[in-house]
Amino acid sequence: MSPAVAWFLTAAVVWPAAALALYWGRLSGHWRRAVALFTSVAGITALVVALSAHGQRETLTTGQFLLGGAYVTGHASASASLRYYVATAVCLLLGTAGLAVPDETAGKLRRHWVGTAIGLSLVITGIRFALEKVAAPMSWTNPVGITWLAPVVGAVFLRSARDEGKGFRTVLRALIAYALASRGAVALLIVIASTGRLGSHYDLSRVTDVWFWGRLHQFEPGSGRQMLYLGVLPQLTFWVAYTVVTGLMGAALAAAVLSARRGAPAGIMGADHSAPGAHRAET
Repeated sequence: MSPAVAWFLTAAVVWPAAALALYWGRLSGHWRRAVALFTSVAGITALVVALSAHGQRETLTTGQFLLGGAYVTGHASASASLRYYVATAVCLLLGTAGLAVPDETAGKLRRHWVGTAIGLSLVITGIRFALEKVAAPMSWTNPVGITWLAPVVGAVFLRSARDEGKGFRTVLRALIAYALASRGAVALLIVIASTGRLGSHYDLSRVTDVWFWGRLHQFEPGSGRQMLYLGVLPQLTFWVAYTVVTGLMGAALAAAVLSARRGAPAGIMGADHSAPGAHRAET
């Protein structure tokens, strides 16, 4: 399978799932319970597969400093059943939470859409770390990453801002806050994983020789300089900018779709009605 085909197939699965998670608070109680039951069934299925899996699995952990070539950070080895146990735990926890959360609490997520997106990113980052620790294949770990989320987050932010009668500035501020929080969490995990030699692609302690701008840069394993230049700075500069830009692209697409449905001119520019009693956009 070509990289382009793999990318489109992954996007076709990840983006609807991310949109469903971000819109979860907007769903009716009937649909929320249906999604929770489906997630629980998926967890039980993963448990059945885990009980029948045998042997040991080994894989390389890889990541990216910037867009472009990947780097190898280490080697992971674990029982072949562990990745299915992780999937079981995640699905059952999410399914149980979906069934247990009252309708009022779920409704509050609709008003806290920035916090919901940040929380989802933290959960996904944690799942990615856990999957890499149990030697899950790249077909599992690659889709589980917050890089995929930005366009969907931008689209949801646009819709949420429109519902509150707000415009472009609100969407931009929300995307910046989301980008800094989500990428800041990744930067912190990189520092913790590299300092403690915890493995996964977040652990950069083994990446000592890096070609960049036509020259070789060498780093001492686990040094502050290594974590700063290879982890923290890329996350808080390039990846923050990437998140905001791709988020705005998603917002622009959502604005075009909403405008086409309403028969209004497309665009995400709009007045920010932040005063009490401001006009509420149609839904």
